[in-house]
Amino acid sequence: AARTAARPRNSPAPPARGTRVIAAQLDYPFSGRPDTLTLAPPLNGKEQASVNLGFIAYHGKVPVTDYRYLSRSETMRLDWDDPWYTVFANPNLTRHHKSAIMSFLTIAPREVRHEIIFRLRDLGVWTELDLGVSTTLDRAQVEAVIITAERHFATLPPLLIDGKAVKPSSVTALFLEAGAAGVTPVENPRAIDRGSALLGVILAYPHRKLPQSVEMTWELFTDTAQKVPVSVTDPAGPVPDWATPDSPKIGWKNFLKTWTDPQVALVKIGTGRALVLPVLSIALLAFALALIIKAFRSASGRWRWAAAVGVVVVAAVTLSAFTVSVPLPGQPGQKAATDISRAILTNTATAMLETGDAAFAEALDTFVPSEEAEAVGAEMRRGLSVTLPTGAHAITDSIEEVKIEKIEPRANGIDVLARWTANMSGGHWGHQHRRRVSYRGLLDLEETDGVWKLRGLTVLSADLKP
Repeated sequence: AARTAARPRNSPAPPARGTRVIAAQLDYPFSGRPDTLTLAPPLNGKEQASVNLGFIAYHGKVPVTDYRYLSRSETMRLDWDDPWYTVFANPNLTRHHKSAIMSFLTIAPREVRHEIIFRLRDLGVWTELDLGVSTTLDRAQVEAVIITAERHFATLPPLLIDGKAVKPSSVTALFLEAGAAGVTPVENPRAIDRGSALLGVILAYPHRKLPQSVEMTWELFTDTAQKVPVSVTDPAGPVPDWATPDSPKIGWKNFLKTWTDPQVALVKIGTGRALVLPVLSIALLAFALALIIKAFRSASGRWRWAAAVGVVVVAAVTLSAFTVSVPLPGQPGQKAATDISRAILTNTATAMLETGDAAFAEALDTFVPSEEAEAVGAEMRRGLSVTLPTGAHAITDSIEEVKIEKIEPRANGIDVLARWTANMSGGHWGHQHRRRVSYRGLLDLEETDGVWKLRGLTVLSADLKP
């Protein structure tokens, strides 16, 4: 039988479901330093949680887990000497950055990038950093830590890229925080808790093409970190590895079989307007005409008449075979404008892979007139750049769904109002993010000697797609 809920007469109606969230703080005082704590959610008869409880556990200010669900009673083992090593007995309840030191080596189309996560206390082991006895870092101490970290990591052994020792072109240090969104940069770090402070360093090694081999020698160990996880990522994905004092070298070789290095290309696309000529049929008709003329001039030209008729029949049958398309002057149609816009936008995505100003300018020179390169390049970086939660700039993997809303003809070209979707990816600190961004913009396209170039760009909108 069906059941309905009832409430006492004159009792207030339950509040309507809305977006309001109620927060409660429960304090459980204890004495001493217990070895374990057990968290127990409301349980049903099967010892499973009767409600879904999402949680993040901290020991002091050190995160013990990423965002997880508490589905049953769980026990946390406490390390009071170093809360970083406080863990749950259940190995599924953990954080992304499980180790105190983590290394991420990324081999990308235009650079090799080495990213390292470590703790402030580890930096104190590797350097002569003196921060006094304060438990919180002020602005001046934060800046001193950043400078010390960058100077120290710049002295690391160079990478071997294709057998050649290469020093980083840039070393960037910053404070990080761990939370529900993973590891993210701390914005405007002014007061940092010294005991839980987490840092990251990015070492960039520009490289024009995807290398054939990379080798790294790891030196940064501590008494508690004798086995450092290293994630090596190339266009095919990440591969885990470990560095130890006995085996400090980490290597990568290029075994990619289908990889094509992205390059900007000349955009040679016709307007789509052409005259199709059946060249074989025209040649046969010319031959038939010659036979007819000969038949008129010859007294015995009967066989030439018969041959001419046969050639005409063959010309009619082969009318659609062996044709030649002759381009006609005029403005591009809808399809041609779409193809031209897609090719130009693909070039913009490829150009934005470049990590240096000179290489970026060289890429623009292929599809942007030199007198417009500065303005177009500035608008590309303003309107097409996407910053991910990790602080990384996303790269565009592909351009799709190009739709032309309006075409305005003008001398030597067209102005196009277009929409398109960019599939983007990127990340730092082992977190890979993917985004689909819908753009709308104006493209000023010009044709010179059969090559289309981008004279102007205005990005009108950029929206994330689900």
